Amino acid sequence: MKRFFWILLGTLSAALGLVYLWPAPPPTSHAFFQTDSASSVEIIAHGGGLGHAPPNTLFALQRATAMGADMLEADVQQTRDGVLILRHDDTLDRTTNMTGRIVDYDWSELQAADAGVHTKIARESFANRGILIPTLEDALATFPAARWNLEIKNDTAAAAREMCRVILEAKAEDRVLVASFHDSAMSEFRRACPSVATSMSSREVRDFVIAARLGVSRFIQTPAVAIQIPMSAENLDLTHPRIIAAAKARGIVLHYWTINLPEDMTYLISAGADGLITDFVDLGRDAIER
Repeated sequence: MKRFFWILLGTLSAALGLVYLWPAPPPTSHAFFQTDSASSVEIIAHGGGLGHAPPNTLFALQRATAMGADMLEADVQQTRDGVLILRHDDTLDRTTNMTGRIVDYDWSELQAADAGVHTKIARESFANRGILIPTLEDALATFPAARWNLEIKNDTAAAAREMCRVILEAKAEDRVLVASFHDSAMSEFRRACPSVATSMSSREVRDFVIAARLGVSRFIQTPAVAIQIPMSAENLDLTHPRIIAAAKARGIVLHYWTINLPEDMTYLISAGADGLITDFVDLGRDAIER
């Protein structure tokens, strides 16, 4: 019995030694993150900075740029005839004067929609001001120097492939980071556009976070160059030092969303976040200056 105990103990020790001595994957890198930004923490305008203007519109993107956003974040939906537009919801009801699912409309039917009709911020109304839904192609062309975080909202191969086509046609491969909660859409996009930077999908985030907390994140393989997460999920603290350290050890850029409170911004900056996805670009800039 004693002999069995020592054999078991030796086996466990050897296994633990193998885990901690196993070589980690080489640090990842991508041209997308090789910027001239003076700040080590980037401010990412969520929905184009929806705390200041109607979300996912050229108007919002312009305001966010003027406020000093380091990156423009936008959500991308696909119409019935395959055109990619900037919208968050699957439906038009909440953000326009139209109703119904986006996938039930052709692009020609959406071009006159008022995308500011339901937005009022600090007594400023955006209705009837000619604020329209932009296509992804128009957005990339309007801000040719901007760096983008684009999220594929449709869980379809067609949307993923069209995202790739539009990025390549705009020659924006080095200034776009593509995100998606959908594992299948992300896999399809990577197959179509392997040179474009991507962040982790839902399954990849789950696997990496669990492994990081256990100290074995080196065993998690991912082509992603970024991880984008909230501060907590399902009672799990996603700002834990092991998660931040694991990302940095792998060269994986760490963005937190959606960070709108100044105290949270200050905490995350000090904790080692690489980027803050926020509705309020001005508050993010203030937090960095502080």
